[in-house]
This record gives sequence, C-alpha cells and structure tokens, in this order.
Amino acid sequence: MKTVILLISFHCLTSFLYADERTDRLQTHVKYLASETLEGRAPGTKGNVLAAEYIRDQFKKIGLKPYGNPDYFQQFSIVTDITLNPKGNALSVISQKQEHNILLKKEFTPLGISDNGIVECPIVFAGFGISSPADKYDDYAGIDVKNAIVIVMRGAPEQDNPHGNLSQFASLRIKAMTAKEKGAKALICVSGSQFPDSLLALRYEQGGKVDGMLVLNALSSVIEKLIPSLNIVQLDSIIKTTKSPASVAISNMRMRLSVSLKEKSVNTSNVIAYLPGTDPNAQNETIVIGAHFDHLGWGGEGSGTLASTKEQAIHYGADDNASGTAGLIETAYALSKKPLKRPVMFIGFTAEERGLLGSAHFVKFPTIGLDSICMMINMDMIGRLKDGKLNVGGIGTSSGFKPLLDSIGSLHPVKLSYTEDGFGPSDHASFYGKEKPVLFFFTGLHGDYHRPTDTWEKIQYDGESLIVNMVLQTLDVVGNSSKKPEYIKVKSSAQPGQAMSFKVSLGITPDYSDHPKGMRITGVREGGAGEKAGLVADDIIIKLGSTVIKNVYDYTFALGKFKAGDATSITVLRGPREDKEVELQVTFPQKK
Repeated sequence: MKTVILLISFHCLTSFLYADERTDRLQTHVKYLASETLEGRAPGTKGNVLAAEYIRDQFKKIGLKPYGNPDYFQQFSIVTDITLNPKGNALSVISQKQEHNILLKKEFTPLGISDNGIVECPIVFAGFGISSPADKYDDYAGIDVKNAIVIVMRGAPEQDNPHGNLSQFASLRIKAMTAKEKGAKALICVSGSQFPDSLLALRYEQGGKVDGMLVLNALSSVIEKLIPSLNIVQLDSIIKTTKSPASVAISNMRMRLSVSLKEKSVNTSNVIAYLPGTDPNAQNETIVIGAHFDHLGWGGEGSGTLASTKEQAIHYGADDNASGTAGLIETAYALSKKPLKRPVMFIGFTAEERGLLGSAHFVKFPTIGLDSICMMINMDMIGRLKDGKLNVGGIGTSSGFKPLLDSIGSLHPVKLSYTEDGFGPSDHASFYGKEKPVLFFFTGLHGDYHRPTDTWEKIQYDGESLIVNMVLQTLDVVGNSSKKPEYIKVKSSAQPGQAMSFKVSLGITPDYSDHPKGMRITGVREGGAGEKAGLVADDIIIKLGSTVIKNVYDYTFALGKFKAGDATSITVLRGPREDKEVELQVTFPQKK
C-alpha cells in the first residue's frame, strides 16, 4: 500500500502542476458542448453531430488514433421520431346506422405507442384503466372488454386513495398493455377533471409501440357529445367519491378507428480513439474510458419539465453529460503525454439517455475484442462536487478498487461514498454485463437534472478538475500494475432509481435497444431471483408469466403484477441462433 500511495502522490503532484490550465480547458469544452448552438445534443440532430465532431477533433489534436473505424465514428441507427402517414388515420362513432367522424389533429390524434391497423368494435368505458387487485382496485372488474374499444381517463384516482397508491399505473403505456391483456383491441384516452381537455402531442416514445393495440387521444367533450350516455366528468367524480370503479359498457354503439404511423430512423455515432500502451506484453489488456455526450435536446420524454408540447426549451445538459465528456477529453490529453503500460480506448457514447444504446451497441459490435478489455471507467455527471461529495460506483467489481480509491481519496478534499454494484443507470452497466470490472465517477443528482437549467456556468470546474485528477491517479496505478484487475460479480442489491415502486425484482439488467424476438438480458446479478431461476446474460426473455415480452416496457409491466413470494414461469430464447426455447421457474423472494 505504501508503494501505491507513493505512486499516487507523485502523479498527484505532477497533475496539479496543470490544474489551472485543465480547469480552463474543461470550461471551454463544457461551454461549447452545452451551448445554444448544439441544442441539447439529442441523437439524430445537428447538435449531436457537432458534439461528435468536436470530440473527434479533440482526439485528433491530442494525437490519438481511430480504432476500428477510420473516421473515429462507430455509426448505428436509432428511431427518433414518429409521424402520421398522409392517409389511414381516422376515428368515428357509429350509432343507429349513422356514422359521425371525429376530426384528426383537432379532436383526436394517434399516440406514439400505437400499433398500426383498423378496428371496428363495441365501446366500453373503463374508468382510469387500472387493474391492481393488490391495491383492491380494478376498473375491469365486472366488465368484458374482449374485442372492444376501451375509453379510459388519463391519470389515476386521488393520491390519498386508502386502497393504495395507484399513480404507478397512470402511464398510458401501462394502461394500453392492461387493456391488451384484458382482450381489448384499442384504447382511447380522454381527460377527466385532472387534465385540461386538450390533445397530447404525437411523439416517438422510448420503447416503441404496444404490439397489437391501437392507442388514441380524443377530446372528452367530443366523445361526450357523440356518446350522450357517457358523462365522463360525472363518472370521474363518482370514482373519486366512492373510491370504487364506475366502468360501463356503452349499448347500441360502436367505434371505427384506424391508425397509420411512420417511424423515422436516423444515424448516430459513438466516437472512439485509441492510445497504445508502452508494454508489449500488456497490449491485450485495454482499459476503456467512457462518457456519454448526448442529452435531451429540446426536452420531451425524460425531461424533468414535461409538457404537452413537443418542444419546450433547450436542455443544455452541462452536467449531464458535457462535464463527463470534458473529463474524457482531458483524461486523454493527460495520458497522451504520459502513456500507461496498458492501452487505453476512449469512447464518447451517444444515445445513453435513450437507454444506454451507444454502449450497448459497442459491446454487441466491439471495435476491439471484448476479451482484450480488462476494465472500464465511466464519467457521468462529474460537474457538481458539492461539499466534496463524490460517489464511486462499481467499487466491488474488483478486489483492489476500494483500497486504491481510499488511498486516492485521502489525498484530496473529498468525501467518498461507494456503490459496490457494477450495474446502474449509465454506460458502465453495459460493460459490467459483459463481466468487466468497472468504476463510475458521479457527483450526484440535483435540482437541474434533466431540466433546461443545467447550464455551463453552474459547473464547478475546480471540482471537476480534481475528479479528473483522481481518475488519472486511478489509471496510473491500474494501468501500470503488473496484473490487470480481476473481475468480481457483486451480489444483488437494490440500486438507486431501480424499479421505483416495483414490489419484486429479477435482478437483471435489460438491454434497452430493440430486439425482434423479445428483451435481451445484458447481465444477471449474483444471488438475485433471475440467477437462481437459471437466467444468464444474452438470454432473450419472450414471456414472463402470462405476458408476452417484446421490450423492456413489456417486462416492467409484467413485473409490476407480482409481489414478494409469488412464483411464475419465464420463457427465454438461447443459443447462437436465438431459437432454443427454455422455460424456467422463478420465485420472487420475500423481503428480509
């Protein structure tokens, strides 16, 4: 340990010689990346391209070489928007052989989670569209919605409902999936008393469509006019007063609706550069250092200030994650002047905000053999070192990490806290899922998180420079030691922000990118319910209980139906062709 401290102390002194220059450069990087010109760096936008080009130009200026792609860019495609096709979107109410058309864009609109198709069915009003027997509330109790069009109100019953907190079921995706599971063909959401009688914006929703369900939003005033027996405001009041559902089938009336939407795909790119090591015997022990450079653009899904409009304000993303990107560039700058024995690959990840898509793409299609990667360091939101508080995640993924960070922390005015697990809501999770030791540097959430107020002047550049120095000290030891870090699988533990109000967990990390067959698993936590059931990384879940799984949203919907102590089946696809179907039994453990 004395040797380690001496090495760290030497590097600490040499690094601090450049601290003032680094602070200035960090501010320059962040100020540009979080500028109005880049408009929040959303994938598929000009701002995202400009950010990628800026990172590439910095890498070139530093002297780093591309790896795997001659232009530094690892390109892939993602869906970013959804639009109405010119024809094929219609809604009408049919009564006594008369058909009343409802006006597109003015009185109704398809929603981004809708599948395409045409249906004509009877109508059922199903309150808030919530079915939660565990909370003793079920809008579908006593009604048959099979092959019906279901009308539901947005939101949930009052928050002080004595039967339990039903707000977790308020999302329209959950309501659409619930209706689908009950046998309905389409869902029409309207406003009750909680929301203005206005139309929601059509926009692409992360997770895509709900297969087999047509989902629309219509003005409640128009629906009430065409269906006189349906008094939505009155039924809303009855539900809230009685704390009980007030669902009803509409007699002698039908609806006909059609939806035709078109997804827009765009190309986006990770930015990858490489610095060779000085030891010929360590060239197959590459260290990956990463940070995501994308953010939320003009807001929308994921924003802390969601509104009904598609565009609100630029979400500058100075801390999230221009700060980490600036740290990545400055780490590359310092290492280029003093290379490590081990090679280093620097990666600016895109589409992290859409579900770690950039890092997930890289580990699926690595430009360097995964076997030659010995560890990964991730910097995400390192610009707000308030009161010296710094969290380092992944500390348990290799045995030497904690004593090393303890030693480094003792040299700085920081208050270190640790998270052992290598999983978490950032790009290091993609590498830990491939059994790589990881470290994640993070200064914590704040009131500007995912809001337009996350701006460059709020970054604490001296504190960020200190964190970059700690990363460099970590690399000075890990990158020059005689042995590479060994991987340790950390036992399952609850994660910040994980599963929110879910009562159970499988202990897996989903792949958020689309897969044509189901939901791929990128990692399985040791000791979790999934591992005990026999789940392994790269399994593709196609069914959990009675729910068919197409993506992570189907999975979370299915998971929300279970409580501790429940047992159910889980069906996965395995094998090199992903065609071997395996059914496993899982039991969700009781809380200790």
